[in-house]
Amino acid sequence: MIDSVFQLLFRYEKPLALKQIGQTLGNPKGVHELTSHLLGDSRFIAMENDQWRAAPLQELIEDQPLQEVEFMITDLETTGPAKGKDRIIDIAAIKLQGGAEQARFESLVNPQIPISYTIRRLTGIGDATVAQAPPIETVLPRYLEFARGAVFVAHNAQFDFSFINHEIRRLGLEPMHNRLEICTLRLARRLLPEVKACGLNGLSEHFQYEFDGRHRAMPDVLATAHFLGIFLERLAEQGVTTLHGLINFQKEVLSSHDVKKKIRKYQKREQRPPRP
Repeated sequence: MIDSVFQLLFRYEKPLALKQIGQTLGNPKGVHELTSHLLGDSRFIAMENDQWRAAPLQELIEDQPLQEVEFMITDLETTGPAKGKDRIIDIAAIKLQGGAEQARFESLVNPQIPISYTIRRLTGIGDATVAQAPPIETVLPRYLEFARGAVFVAHNAQFDFSFINHEIRRLGLEPMHNRLEICTLRLARRLLPEVKACGLNGLSEHFQYEFDGRHRAMPDVLATAHFLGIFLERLAEQGVTTLHGLINFQKEVLSSHDVKKKIRKYQKREQRPPRP
């Protein structure tokens, strides 16, 4: 949940009281239990009256020309969407710098729990596929070493980034150095307003990209890397040439009205009488 708190404060760009944060996210109790973690996390700044805000962008990540940034495009396949309950079964990443591939990382992961029929049908990965694969306790430290110094990129990055960060905390590992992610889904929505479906399938159709192996980690990474290259070229034409500029371009800023609307929605839900 701590990553959801950061996303809220980073997008809101103003201080919020802990109670407001909890109501906006629909989980006041869970947020209050995070106080000690917020104090120990450099992404957060404690204010007066139990208010918090996100650290300024310049304190979160160093600015660089985009041509010099080392991007790490990542994709996961998991046993399901629930962090803490579900597990990673396939992880892949490619490092790109200046449009050129620098290195690759890829591994199946034994989740040590059964893989459902739905996931087997979607990914082609079953229990037998991962029976001899290493567990996440072995794979994740190797991935973090590969990731050192790079900027995380994924399509619908909030899922992949928060899932990995949850596993990092669960295993007691050191967090990734760069704590901000780039999302090609958000970039697609900003850059391609005429495209209704901005998932990987929709973008593949729009750009006539030949997809081989959808819903496996490495093919999805290769597709995301291809689209990232297109987006960076278009952003350069618009004058977006630095990492901070890219992060601000993709940011979906929340207004005071947006936050109040989320709080009212939570309050109405809490006021409903319990079902008999």
